[in-house]
Amino acid sequence: MTNPRNGATIVDIARSLGVSAMTVSRALRGSAEVSDKTRKKVLRCAEEMGYRPNRWARSLVTQKTAIIGIVVPDISHSFFAEVTRGIEDVLGDAGYNILLCDSRLSAEKEIDEIGMLVDSRVEGLIVASEQQQGAPEVFKKLRQSGIPFVLVDRFFPRCNFPAVLVDDTAVARLATEHLIELGHRRIAHIQGPGISPAFLRLNGYKEALKHHHIAINPSWIVPGNFDISSGREAMQQMIESGSLPSAVFAANDPMAIGALYACRDAGLQVPAQISVVGAGNIEGAHHPNPFLTTIDWPRQELGRAAATLLLEATSRTEAAKEPPEIRVFPPRLLVRQSTAGPPPW
Repeated sequence: MTNPRNGATIVDIARSLGVSAMTVSRALRGSAEVSDKTRKKVLRCAEEMGYRPNRWARSLVTQKTAIIGIVVPDISHSFFAEVTRGIEDVLGDAGYNILLCDSRLSAEKEIDEIGMLVDSRVEGLIVASEQQQGAPEVFKKLRQSGIPFVLVDRFFPRCNFPAVLVDDTAVARLATEHLIELGHRRIAHIQGPGISPAFLRLNGYKEALKHHHIAINPSWIVPGNFDISSGREAMQQMIESGSLPSAVFAANDPMAIGALYACRDAGLQVPAQISVVGAGNIEGAHHPNPFLTTIDWPRQELGRAAATLLLEATSRTEAAKEPPEIRVFPPRLLVRQSTAGPPPW
């Protein structure tokens, strides 16, 4: 008997049963050309010998790999870990495996990984892209090549790519209006990098201020990079400027957490002296005291929706192609301990 660790082949099974390799292949594929009796014998022998189908060899025949490529900017971030879990739930039930790549917040590395996945003949891609909002060329090429893909948590205006996202403008409006309702009028914003969530959340912040007839102070819009260190640096910059806001909306939780650290370092009490709101409701060991007020949305559901959209795209024939779909999820406010009314000064 063949050692299962050595990997039994179709030829090994055929020799063991005294039948042709073609008969074994047909039996394993469930072909009607093979009798039920023979099929059962082949399946029993294959199990006993530890046979596992060669995915790559089979793909040469079927032109299908049953593999989907996923690219995220930071798999250690709980947001993208949960999105990936949702994707896996749907793809696993559909019989697909995934190749997961971490672009490490690099647009260049993301392009290389997409190229590698295409060369590996994945059947589709799900990407949380780090490409600048005005630089969608890699996805235009994918569309031209006919490779199905879905963007998750990202959006390129006027490109009409299939996407699953949260309403990022509403994220910012919820956060900013929460601060306004508490009585704040001097509200700063720590902005993210040049990708769609940052752009749309900046718009939502401005819309909320304008709606309530609050002047926008350009010096209180400080750039960040969606990480703790940039949030800390942005908050330090505001503290050192001598023109301190009474509240800050950071475009994501890591930057908000960095802002809280900077306030603590400067001896500012949160929320007694300054309020801070984030976005994303991340989990992990970085949460400081006070616990962060944030904006939440269903991350695993984003992943499940992205995988469902991709499976629908891969199952369509060219003649049945439909306009790309964009699914938008609503956010909700989670009030915790980092926000309160403005200080008396």
